[in-house]
Amino acid sequence: MNLKGLYIANSTAMLLVSSVLIGAFYFQFGLHENPCPLCLLQRVGFLGVIFGLSLNTFFGLRKEHFGIVIISALVGSVFSIRQILLHICPMDGESAGYGAAILGMHLYSWAVVIYMASIVGSVIFLFLIKEGKKETNRNPFTFEKITFYLAMLLIFVNMVATFFECHFGPCCENGPCP
Repeated sequence: MNLKGLYIANSTAMLLVSSVLIGAFYFQFGLHENPCPLCLLQRVGFLGVIFGLSLNTFFGLRKEHFGIVIISALVGSVFSIRQILLHICPMDGESAGYGAAILGMHLYSWAVVIYMASIVGSVIFLFLIKEGKKETNRNPFTFEKITFYLAMLLIFVNMVATFFECHFGPCCENGPCP
């Protein structure tokens, strides 16, 4: 794959992960399902994945950037797996999951799938990029810029939404903390 194709694939991956956050906003604001603290931590993992991919946009494809993606995906998957384990065998009176399900799986289950796809995708990128001369003063394509600015907007909206949900204290699962 040529270098331009790798950059387009990188931006497409960033757009796909951004679409996951847009979907989470739909659940939060459209269906009025406020995210739990573990959900917010999973979003931080997605933001880390987006951050690593966005570094590639302006500084070139580097193994360090994909390292950020892999570490963020691993951290996010730990939070997702923790939430799966909390709901895998509910106690009496508890629901079998948190929030609505999509195609039979809850959002935190899909998060594990997407995190694992991010790790596998990063490994594939690492095999495809060539070591050697580092790019300096890279001029991103229009598609890359649009994807980058969308991702930055999502990061900002996530910060604002989390502030209004949690304020300066801890985020509590069912409404304001006592």
